[in-house]
Amino acid sequence: MKQLWSKTNAFIAAAPFLLAARAEAALPTTADPTNAPSDGNYIELLKGYAFDIGIVVGLIVGTIAFLVVANNCIGVYKEIGTGKRTWGDLGSHGAFGVLLLVFVVYLLTEAASIIFDGGTP
Repeated sequence: MKQLWSKTNAFIAAAPFLLAARAEAALPTTADPTNAPSDGNYIELLKGYAFDIGIVVGLIVGTIAFLVVANNCIGVYKEIGTGKRTWGDLGSHGAFGVLLLVFVVYLLTEAASIIFDGGTP
């Protein structure tokens, strides 16, 4: 009985690996980066992937900046109800928040163009 139990445990432990091997065959191929080279240059291919990763990181930074501005405006709106702030404060926080977001997007766009061009002036 003990041998049957250990064989059953071994099969249960190996089952995910066997199923994963079957599932691996159906995985899609990876997409080429946005500026992939036409020849087989692997260094340029890695640079293309690094550029795409940099763009995604820039989008994450922009999203975080938007969330910080929105959280700040919500905090000011909550304080309007208690009388600590006025509607003018909310307007100024919103206006400066929009300016901050425009500045962040501008800097990210400039950084992307510099990275894409390879840093040439």
